[in-house]
Amino acid sequence: MAAIGAIRKHGVLLLVIIGLALLAFILGDLSNVTRTFSNKYVMAKIDGKKMDQTYSKQYEENTALMKLLQNKNSLEDNETYQIHDMTWQQMLQEQVLDKQLEKLGMAYNNQMIEDFKENMLASLQQPNQFIAQFANALAQQVGPENAMAIISNIEAYANNDQAKDIYNAYQALVRFAISAEKSQQYFALAQNSVYFSDPLAKQLAKDNKMAMVSLMTINPELSAFQSLKPEVSEKEIKDFYNEHKKDVFTVQDKNRDINVAVFPINPTPADLKAIEDSVRKDFAAFTQASSIAEYNISKGNAGAVDSTYFKESDINLPELDSLIFKSSVGSFIEPFTYENVKWYFGKVFGVANRPDSVLVATIELPFKTASYKEAPYSKKEARLLADSLRQVITSGQTSIFAEQPNYLYGREQGDTTFWLPERGTMPELYNSLLTTPNGGIYVYKAPNGYIVFQVLDRTQLIEKRQFVLYDYDITASDATVSALRSQANQFAAGVSNNEELLAAAAKQGIQVVNGDHVTSMAANIGQLPNCRDIVSWAFGDDVKKDAISDVFNINRMFFAVASVANVREAGEQKYKDVKDEIKTMLEHQNKIDLVAEQLNKELASGGMQAVAQKYSVPVTDSVMLSFAGDYYMNRGVDSKAIGQIFNLSANKPAAVAGNNVAYVVNVNETRDGQASQNLMMEKNYLQNAVLGRERNENTLLGYLISQTKVLDNRVRFYQK
Repeated sequence: MAAIGAIRKHGVLLLVIIGLALLAFILGDLSNVTRTFSNKYVMAKIDGKKMDQTYSKQYEENTALMKLLQNKNSLEDNETYQIHDMTWQQMLQEQVLDKQLEKLGMAYNNQMIEDFKENMLASLQQPNQFIAQFANALAQQVGPENAMAIISNIEAYANNDQAKDIYNAYQALVRFAISAEKSQQYFALAQNSVYFSDPLAKQLAKDNKMAMVSLMTINPELSAFQSLKPEVSEKEIKDFYNEHKKDVFTVQDKNRDINVAVFPINPTPADLKAIEDSVRKDFAAFTQASSIAEYNISKGNAGAVDSTYFKESDINLPELDSLIFKSSVGSFIEPFTYENVKWYFGKVFGVANRPDSVLVATIELPFKTASYKEAPYSKKEARLLADSLRQVITSGQTSIFAEQPNYLYGREQGDTTFWLPERGTMPELYNSLLTTPNGGIYVYKAPNGYIVFQVLDRTQLIEKRQFVLYDYDITASDATVSALRSQANQFAAGVSNNEELLAAAAKQGIQVVNGDHVTSMAANIGQLPNCRDIVSWAFGDDVKKDAISDVFNINRMFFAVASVANVREAGEQKYKDVKDEIKTMLEHQNKIDLVAEQLNKELASGGMQAVAQKYSVPVTDSVMLSFAGDYYMNRGVDSKAIGQIFNLSANKPAAVAGNNVAYVVNVNETRDGQASQNLMMEKNYLQNAVLGRERNENTLLGYLISQTKVLDNRVRFYQK
């Protein structure tokens, strides 16, 4: 479970409450890399501006935010590189929008950003979506009251190393909110700056005819069309390339096509038997041991036994919860497997009826440490003051609530009373509070201060249990791993290019995973996870098309041999590199044209129902199509086909070629377009079509980014 480290103003208390420090995600220290004027040692540039520090800072902040929101101490490879991608896109968008807003005289200065942050925090009672998400995630870990206290004083933690992850997560949240604000303002201005004339709107009204049709869709890959062989000339391919090379065949982010031959590391039947024998042998020894501590020592552990109590709902392993709570104390948990991943066995050794949380009021007395030299007391002063408070409160000379205002150090008094849950609290502290009667005082010494607790109340008693559980991974043996590695090495040595890898894998029955357009910061290749090592290799300076990798061991899950099937650097692609791709594309289009021609011949002799029966395709009646409608409004009929359909004669069934399928259509009725009052409908349609929809905003943003000079060398700095 993720946890929150000690925080200065709440530090003494929160360190105790949480019991664990939120692990900081450690970035590689890039500062020691020798810097030269060469871009080889620059991680990122946008329009000539070096962005190394900005990227690293924002990546660290985004990582802290994702850990907080997902309640995790660490992230998987694919999650890490999703954050890389998010950070890069966010940074690009921010730079582009800042540039455009500056041209419009709307650049965000530091004071505007500070005002924005204050407004965000001022909305705690009715929080905006960003603060609400942050507060909810924090509340799950420290409780609603502590979360509110932390957020209310968040800027006080800016230089507190123990609160680094929380403050970084907050900073990431602020950037998300400001970026959304900038985007909203820019696109609002972009929309309002476009004027649609009356003649244009009238032309749209005139052209926007409606048609009621009967329709069926024909897949060109049906076996009935296998004999149709489309031909594409060299001239057609070159003409298509010349027409589209600046849009379709211009690459924004360098990428590779990578094929991976996979050798799964799975245990053999002999491995499975050996693991089970080992588990049952250990279980027999466990049942014969005089104590759990003795068994732990015999297995090389310290002998300590976890004293934590669990209620039934705390146990997440399926069926284990009922097994533990139905067993008598002292009974053994027989060996069992879970999803063929692990073996388990254990013992139930304790039971008690305990409250799930305790209501406490607190006074914190922080003392000076090496990391907190500004604390108000020395260790001795804090101890004497804690003893004094215990005596005067216990004797009734004063109350803890009367004393609290003297020890708030900038906090609110409401932050000092809360329910302390057993789960997540140090067992030593929680057990001590349970033995303290309601109204009693307990003084706890934390690593950086003393805390005076007064127990006010506790929840209803609930049965809880103590148990120990030992787990064994079900993995391949060293011998099996060695044999698979040898097989992968022999395979790699036997191929010298991509074509040979594919052929050899097919012959030997080895699975190959295809990754198309894999970018330099990807974590996965196709559906294959945790492939950073392979991706980093594929983007090496000396790795060219048809390169074959050495054998990779991916997290002991599988061995892999990779080949680079295609290399695409950023910029306009060369004709020779895309020729085959264009040929395949044109052959597909020509095939659909041939299918439409054949269908038209069959329609002429047999009619629409005969064609539907021959190809087992249903006819859909009463389909309303709009000439100006988009794909979704027109029942999935693409724009290429729509243009042809509105030129068909009524009641004369015909086949037309779309982008991916052929359509057989009978136009039953057409209606002329009618202009709306004041042309409002037409102008709204034009507004939405040009600027108003999210995909068009993304298109505009994509265009602005494409006009930006970008250097992306992150793969050199984040290889794993």
